[in-house]
Parts: sequence; C-alpha cells; structure tokens
Amino acid sequence: MNLRGLSRLFEVHALVVIERILLNRRLFVLFSLFSSLSLLIFIFYANKWFLNYHYTNYFMSAKQFSKTDNYSFINNNNAHGTDSYIKPYPVVVYNRIPKTGSTSLINLVYQLIEENCSHTHVIHLNISSNKHYLNRVNELYLIDNLTHWTSMHPLIIHGHFAYINFIKYGSLFNPIYINMIRNPLDRLVSYYYFLRYGDDYRPYLIRKRMFDIVTRNQTFDECVLVNGSDCSPQLLWVQVPFFCGQAAYCRIPGNPVAVETAKRRVIEDYLIVGLTEEFDKFVDLLEILLPSFFTGAHNLISRSKDKWHLRRTNYKLPISKATTKIYQDNPIWQAEQEFYNFVRTEFHTILNAIQGQFSHQPLSKFSALYKEKINFDKIRPKFGA
Repeated sequence: MNLRGLSRLFEVHALVVIERILLNRRLFVLFSLFSSLSLLIFIFYANKWFLNYHYTNYFMSAKQFSKTDNYSFINNNNAHGTDSYIKPYPVVVYNRIPKTGSTSLINLVYQLIEENCSHTHVIHLNISSNKHYLNRVNELYLIDNLTHWTSMHPLIIHGHFAYINFIKYGSLFNPIYINMIRNPLDRLVSYYYFLRYGDDYRPYLIRKRMFDIVTRNQTFDECVLVNGSDCSPQLLWVQVPFFCGQAAYCRIPGNPVAVETAKRRVIEDYLIVGLTEEFDKFVDLLEILLPSFFTGAHNLISRSKDKWHLRRTNYKLPISKATTKIYQDNPIWQAEQEFYNFVRTEFHTILNAIQGQFSHQPLSKFSALYKEKINFDKIRPKFGA
C-alpha cells in the first residue's frame, strides 16, 4: 500500500473515532438529562411521601381510632407497645395518705399482678420513725435510686410520704403520681378510733391507745369537750401537706399558701386524685388511664366487692352536730375542707368528661366513649391572601 492509501485509511479511521466520540457525547448528554429528570421525579415523590407520612400516618385518623383497642393519647401503657408514640409510664408513685383506703388499693394492685401475670414490681417506701418528710440528702438519694433502678421497671412505689419533686434535682426521670383523699373530718374520726380499737385487717395487732382503758373508752365527742390531744384540729392537717411537698411552709397547719401549692400539684403533677368515698369510680379511671397497671380492676372488684374495702375500723361512733360545728369554725378544718372540695370538683370534672351523657352507666361499659374523635388536617396556607 502506497503512502496515499495509508493517508486515506488514516483519515477514515479518524472520522470513525470522531464519530464515536460524538456519539458517546450525545449518549452522555442524554444519560445526564435522564439522570437529572429521574432525580427530580424522585425528589418530588419523596417529598410528597414525607409530607403524607408526617401529617397523615404519624397521627391516627378518627376512623382508625374507632377501630383500634388502644387509644395512644390515653392508653400509652399499651402492653404490646408497637404502635404507641408515647412511651409507657415506667414508674407510678402513690404517696398514700393514712386512713383513706390506700391498703385496699395496694392489695388490688397485688391481685391484678397475679391475675394478669404482670412483671410490675411493687415497693413500699418506709421512712424511719414513720416520718412523712425527707431531708435534702435523702431526697436526692431516693431520686437517684429511682432514676437508675431500671431493672425494677415497671414499678409502683407507695408509702406515707409528702410529694417529692424529681425535676428540682435535675432528674430527667419524672414518674406518674396518683393519690386518693377523704373527707378530712371523717378521716380524723376514723384514725381516732383506729388507734383505740384497731381494724379487721390486722385484728390482733395491739395499738398504742389500747393500754389505757379510760383513754380507750373515751368517745371522739368527749375528747373534743376536754380538748384532748388525739382530736386536736392540728391533726386534721395531713392531706394538704402530702400534696404541698417537702417545704417547711407546707407543714404549717392552715397555711393558705400551702393549700394553693397543693391545688397546683393536683393539676400539674398528678395524673388523677380519687376520693375514698367513690373508690370504685376511682379504680375505673385508673384502669382507663393506666391500663398496664390496672387492666381488669373493674371486673376484679365486681366479682368480690366486699373484699376491696379491707380495712374497716372495728368500732366507731358517729360524731355529734355540736362537734362538727366546732371543727367547721376552725381555720385548719376550713383549709383542709377547701382542698378536699377542690379535689372533688376536679375528680368529678374528669369523670364527667369521660362518661359524658352516659353518666348513669358504669365506665367499664363505655370503653369507646372516652376515645375522643380527633382529626389532624393538612392545611396549606395561601400566601398573599
């Protein structure tokens, strides 16, 4: 092949190479355009899916609420727990007040643990010398233990102690508080005769007022007439300080500031505060609000109603109208009664809001009624409107 032929062959080869390069560039441009378009489509649908998920799937619709057994805004103690966005309450604190029916409630808890094969732990907190208050060091020690004692969760801790503020010590752990109170004068009269005659819960236990026959046989009315120490109006000051807390001003009988603090605690720090006089309704509300601890409570009480009023004083006389009037004129009684009336109003407000128009029916028969119909709508604002 001569030089001219080689030159021609080289030109043809070069044209082929250039054509391939141009073809590859066109393919590259097409590929780039396709990739960009695909990316835009992906971003569009991903954004649409995210908005859909965030505003629709994250919250259950009203229709879904009506089909589900667990209402996650109330029943966040769902034992299955897979669909709940609020974590179950790990610890419930019941700072129980003496002579308000607390023994009955704790025994109910133990029975429910057996019936439900629950892993709930129940611990009694007993402060030395039956004191109701802790100093700062012991308060901190208790909070530190409860915060890190996760192996004991779920846990119900109970005892006769005043409210403890966990957040004050910087603890991120904030337990659920519950409690139950009683008509203050009825509670004092019950405690008076309890010290003298005991109760049917531990009938053979010797109480401290049983040794002196004269003191033991003295009625509450007679005690009031002689200004006895066991019926002093100062002894009425129990329920307010249990809610007010560990501060010194909470212990001053009749202190109006303590009353206001106690009211605020009820509203802000307690899930529910029940009434001894309406024990069954209180238990029904606990089953609704804390199902992982109290599921089956209503049925259990219904099967053996008398069993759950365990601690009846063996002997007790009604007090006279004159005695009642003496207490009603006392500022300590007035403060305690004001707090009791406040709690009673709040309890009935919660109860009525759940029962609604079906207040004549037991709560247990209307499990669907306390599940409010809540809709979450996705509304896009119109700019410039």
